[in-house]
Amino acid sequence: MTAETFRRRSDHGVTCNKCGISLIAPEWSYDFTEEQLVINLWSCTNCGNQFETEASAIEAWSNIDNKAFEESLALVA
Repeated sequence: MTAETFRRRSDHGVTCNKCGISLIAPEWSYDFTEEQLVINLWSCTNCGNQFETEASAIEAWSNIDNKAFEESLALVA
């Protein structure tokens, strides 16, 4: 299985590159801390397609809305 290009459909997931259904969460994730890389394995419940995506941990953190993140922490406290 190789990492494939994917289309982001929303802020919460990706679109299956075979049937186009929106996937909300990966089945599996692995964080390569030293390389600052995150690999996600996605499995489509509609067509059974499996594919991997990879993202830089730095890129992932830069996409977080800090205000919304801080507000969510305040709700927990």
